[in-house]
Amino acid sequence: MDDRTKYNAFTIPQRETRPVSETKPPSSGIGAAIQALFADSNFAEIEIEAGPSRVKANDNALRFFPRATPPQTIAQRAIDPIRQKFFDMRSLATGRPFARDDADLFYRQAKFMEDFTDDYDGDAVFQMYFPYYQHMGYEQLRTYFTWRTKVRQGEILPTSVSYAFLYVYELLSGIGVKDPVDGLNKLVEIWKTYLKYGPALLNYLPQWFKDYHVYYNLPHSFSEFVNEHNLRRYYPEMFMFDTEAENSLEIWNCISSYIVTGSKFYKSGYEQQMRDCFKYVLNGIRDHCVSYNLRCENLFIYRYSRVGIWYPFKQALFYPWYRQLNRQVELNRQERYQCKNNKWSANLPIYYSTQKYLVGSILKKMESCLRQTTKFKYQLKAEECVFYRSSSTPIEFDSVIEKAVADYFTDLNRTVVTVDHANLARIRKEAQGTQDKLIVTDDGTGEDSHADLQNAAAPQTVVPGLRPHAPPTSPTSHTSPLSPPSPLSPPPPLSPLSHHPPNDGWTALKESLTATEREALSIALLGGAGIKTFADENGIMLEVLADSINEKAADYIGDNILELDDSMAIYDEYKAQVGEMIEDGQ
Repeated sequence: MDDRTKYNAFTIPQRETRPVSETKPPSSGIGAAIQALFADSNFAEIEIEAGPSRVKANDNALRFFPRATPPQTIAQRAIDPIRQKFFDMRSLATGRPFARDDADLFYRQAKFMEDFTDDYDGDAVFQMYFPYYQHMGYEQLRTYFTWRTKVRQGEILPTSVSYAFLYVYELLSGIGVKDPVDGLNKLVEIWKTYLKYGPALLNYLPQWFKDYHVYYNLPHSFSEFVNEHNLRRYYPEMFMFDTEAENSLEIWNCISSYIVTGSKFYKSGYEQQMRDCFKYVLNGIRDHCVSYNLRCENLFIYRYSRVGIWYPFKQALFYPWYRQLNRQVELNRQERYQCKNNKWSANLPIYYSTQKYLVGSILKKMESCLRQTTKFKYQLKAEECVFYRSSSTPIEFDSVIEKAVADYFTDLNRTVVTVDHANLARIRKEAQGTQDKLIVTDDGTGEDSHADLQNAAAPQTVVPGLRPHAPPTSPTSHTSPLSPPSPLSPPPPLSPLSHHPPNDGWTALKESLTATEREALSIALLGGAGIKTFADENGIMLEVLADSINEKAADYIGDNILELDDSMAIYDEYKAQVGEMIEDGQ
């Protein structure tokens, strides 16, 4: 085939070609002229058939895919009323999304879901800071409202702590409560029951309790609430100056740089003694401040802040929904709050940054004096206890504390005798009757003078910590237990503890010890080797044996003589007396 019959991109159907001479000549005209011109040339006629019509690319691509199945009709799913309830709740956030207040949205959604209950079987985990409904999934919402339903029925179960915070937010906003008192009672119920499951509540609820008493007008004072539920230790600055507080030492210890409750002396059985002595120390500090024309509070409060805006329930998701009248609230004469035009302001104390060091030095100085007075085995060195004032000379408290400790021990060892006049008259009347029956006259007439019986026995009130002793009897008096008391001798003691004089404690201790206890002390004097084996052979625990000896020593000489660690050891200051006591007994 000639090159003229070749085409690059198309296949052209080729028809039969014939020489021009074999074609039918045109009869006349231009055709005849042209045919005559090319009579001697060979050429072919080409006829090009029309190509397919152009189609769209999408339709052309569909040629390579099978025909699609006709669409099926989808049945409408049944509506879940709980899911619809959650959807309606979330719809409250559709308006003004960029100017939305999370606290405001939470309050409106909480009111919307206030009466909702659920019985979901699942338990979805939920952890979130500032939790609220808008950021919770379907399973989390159902888990929470099921838990809340059980809580309202009195069954508080362990769950994710974020659910508990969400419930507390509702109570702070008055959701699901009859009145503010009911809301406070439910908060206290969560505090007492759920705190063991979610200890993180401990960092927030004490402050929210106080804010609750300021924001809501309750029928009782905040001090009454704190005393009723024993919460003083959570508000040490407010109650550290209360003269009627029974646990002042624990309150001051909460803001102290020196932790008294962790000391060896406190844990060695001197807990009550330190509590009682601290009351003397507080009284001494108050009197010392008066001499400087100061209040005790001035040692810790630098000044009071200017009146500023106050927002209740900080660190909680709370919207100030409660519209209230103008009023003022004062807490323990230190914190003052004022509501005016539904806006709150506060005037609060500003404390010295060194208050915990001053409190720590006071407590440490007191314990140091107590250790020295009681001859505790381990002594404590205390720093100088001084309060530095900005514009005046510093105030020293070392001598004040030392005197307070000395006064405490003076009162501790003082025996106070009180006379009940009603009992005295009764005793005199009974003695007179006994005397009349015992009168014997020389002539048998029954008329003889006699000596009046002076039996004016009176009850004794003994200060705790001091063992009373019986009054000494006359060495020449030999009265039978059945004979009447002699008018020349004092009445018999009411409850004699020992026939030894009070200053003969070691002799009394020696006689009170058993043979096993004396032998144990002998082993302890030699270093205590084999004391555990000795106790086992005698069928007694070593701790019980040591406690028995120490209890008797405390009764008769007023102190322990043994220390029990890995072995039994006698305190150095008592080794000589114990040695003499053991030698005399052998």
